Amino acid sequence: MIVFNTTFHIDESLHEEFIEYMLQKFIPMSTKSGILTSARFSRVFGSDKDEGLSFAMEFQVADINQLEKWNREESKVVHSELMEKFKEKLVGFSTVMQTIDY
Repeated sequence: MIVFNTTFHIDESLHEEFIEYMLQKFIPMSTKSGILTSARFSRVFGSDKDEGLSFAMEFQVADINQLEKWNREESKVVHSELMEKFKEKLVGFSTVMQTIDY
């Protein structure tokens, strides 16, 4: 199983609008095809001196080939709408992980 995580940092003044957008638009758009599943959206706690708030958006994917398919066919629309809405008030980075069964 592949875990696809994107950590976002948003200007604090927009965090409520960001949460609503993620829940109402981003997650449904991302999971529409069924390639990304098991969405989990979380607040990330960090240093008090950081301005803004951080959130993690996590999905599960069957395998790396399916993630590459989603990136080719769907990610541009999902991410372009997100960036158009929040512009320079939002930054993010993605991490791809493989779960280890034990």
